[in-house]
Amino acid sequence: MKLSLTAKLLFGTGLILVLVFFAVLVDFGFNAGKVLRGVDVDGFDIGGMTFEEAEAALDERGTEMQETPMIFTTEGFACTFSPGRIGWGPQPRDTALSGMAIGRDGSIISDANDRFRSWFGGGTSIGWAGKPDSALMGRELARCQKNAEGLGLTIDLPKLRFLIKKTIVTWPRSPTGIAIPLQSS
Repeated sequence: MKLSLTAKLLFGTGLILVLVFFAVLVDFGFNAGKVLRGVDVDGFDIGGMTFEEAEAALDERGTEMQETPMIFTTEGFACTFSPGRIGWGPQPRDTALSGMAIGRDGSIISDANDRFRSWFGGGTSIGWAGKPDSALMGRELARCQKNAEGLGLTIDLPKLRFLIKKTIVTWPRSPTGIAIPLQSS
């Protein structure tokens, strides 16, 4: 029996649709109630975890990050900042909710893209929920600047503020310290 070109195209298209539908069902089965594979929070992998597992893992990591000081040094001078003292907390519940939303809360196209990346690509990285408190950070920066001025140093405060925000979510932290940006004379 010889099939026409139209029949072959229809059969091929139908077969592709059936395979795509099957792949979607398999994906939903593997990821039901779990964060998609490949999702991480600033490098900390939570992919494949249930919401409760992700929240608990993020709480543990976040508490460790919140309690571990950030050390900034320059020319024999050091400033130490504790994320908790500048108002940053890990917010594991909100962060886990953001992780669960990947591949679920966008448009059909973006969700399909997230799911495709979870299986075949590099996955998706999200940030921690929450930011440091600007007023508390300003107070700590002023303390650091005052101590630096006593040594004749002028800190580039906007750059240091940026470094602090970046360092809060970096793990593990540098035990030897991060260079304090100084203003040029």
